[in-house]
Amino acid sequence: MSKERLLLQVLLLLVFTGRMMAQDALPSLLKAVEPMSMEPRRLALETAGAFENDGFRIRDGEWSGTLSKGMPLFLQVTLFAGENYWFVAASPTTGAMLQVTVYDASGKPIKSELWHNAAHAEGTRSATGVAPTQSGKYFVGVEGMRGSTEGALDFSLVYCYK
Repeated sequence: MSKERLLLQVLLLLVFTGRMMAQDALPSLLKAVEPMSMEPRRLALETAGAFENDGFRIRDGEWSGTLSKGMPLFLQVTLFAGENYWFVAASPTTGAMLQVTVYDASGKPIKSELWHNAAHAEGTRSATGVAPTQSGKYFVGVEGMRGSTEGALDFSLVYCYK
């Protein structure tokens, strides 16, 4: 059954049971089935593409979400000693400030190189480069920083390695 057909059936059920008026139900139900914007992913992949010029390969997959100011999101990854990595976060919100930090298994930030392009006319992008000295589990934190726009901030995170 398609999402549109299911949405119509739910809407009709709500209208006919008298629990909710159609004009109130439609906007919230439509919002629930809207696809997530692909713009954060496009910006992250475009930025990560610059690291391909230095021999990095973009890892398959990406992580997307919505950040609230001061509430970082974390992704657990396995990194290998002797490899170099760039973690790239991007948001279509111009003027927002993103910070990407990589932590070891004990929660301590590891030595990294930062790349920011907040002045770019199209959205906001940030990247952190790391070269772990030990193989193991690490955590990548993405955070909307102070000075960012208020409200939710859609983002996408990709990473490359060599």
